[in-house]
Amino acid sequence: MKLLNAGCGTHYAHGWVNTDIWENEGTRPDVLVQPGKPYPFEDDSFDAVMLSHVLEHIKWNEVPDFINEICRVAKPEASILIICPDVHKTIKLWHSGRLPWELVESVMEHAEVAPDDKSIKWWDGAAHQWNAHEKRVENLLRQIGFLKIENVINRIPIGNTWIDEGITWPVVGMAEWQLAFLIKNYK
Repeated sequence: MKLLNAGCGTHYAHGWVNTDIWENEGTRPDVLVQPGKPYPFEDDSFDAVMLSHVLEHIKWNEVPDFINEICRVAKPEASILIICPDVHKTIKLWHSGRLPWELVESVMEHAEVAPDDKSIKWWDGAAHQWNAHEKRVENLLRQIGFLKIENVINRIPIGNTWIDEGITWPVVGMAEWQLAFLIKNYK
């Protein structure tokens, strides 16, 4: 199987092709990609694609084009796992006293924070461009044309991997404040 971990960040997945838009001491992708440019892979190359904490870093109006580009390089019927922070869940969990306010701040849109701002303890330089939550992401996927959108947040165990349909997904830090959808490439 050929597997793509798009936007790997600091979560390098062994056995997957890891891509990102930058490289530094913590982020070491196999392939450096250019934002807004086609991925440097042939059509129908990958059996599965992992998008973990990626979509919220892309400008809202550019997300459909990015997902369509991911679908281009994914084989027809390939599984695509999307994981994002869920702002609504995070706020509710904070309100119930189960999460710190810093986590709420970290999952919310913060595009205006400078990439090199070191005064904010949760800031890693990768801005959230929009507020992700289950209904918003599901609606976006439907608008793009996905027919089978499975909410899998309750199926993914907390830990380092999740095995589903013969794929060992490199899930890192699954938590109740996140959302997770498993979709099939609609080609």
